Amino acid sequence: MKNWLLIYLIIGLVGCKAMFVGSASVTQQWKKDGISLQGKDFRKCYDRSENAKTDRSKYIENKKYSERTPEEQNEWDLEIDRLMGIYFDCAYELGYRFKPDLGWCWEESLNMKRCRELKKYRN
Repeated sequence: MKNWLLIYLIIGLVGCKAMFVGSASVTQQWKKDGISLQGKDFRKCYDRSENAKTDRSKYIENKKYSERTPEEQNEWDLEIDRLMGIYFDCAYELGYRFKPDLGWCWEESLNMKRCRELKKYRN
């Protein structure tokens, strides 16, 4: 009986963590041999995406959100998608695959859009 109580307690705490803290970031869903993208591989992909920034994107990035025009915000959203693509292509080239944690891609989750986009990197 005590073992079942412990199991329910652990499941409850994990559920509360996901609900109040949020799910892990998308970069932690990239795995190679069961290990998330980290260290020098993370830095290599991060640097690749940083080096791909244009002067215009750096200008918009450095503006406060409240000071951006709607056009600049749309431009920044597109730029983020482009830079994330560069980052994810790099991770894929290094042998990492998009293998989300259980529940990360649930139909009603905020991550569902990202899961659909990254489906091509699963295998």
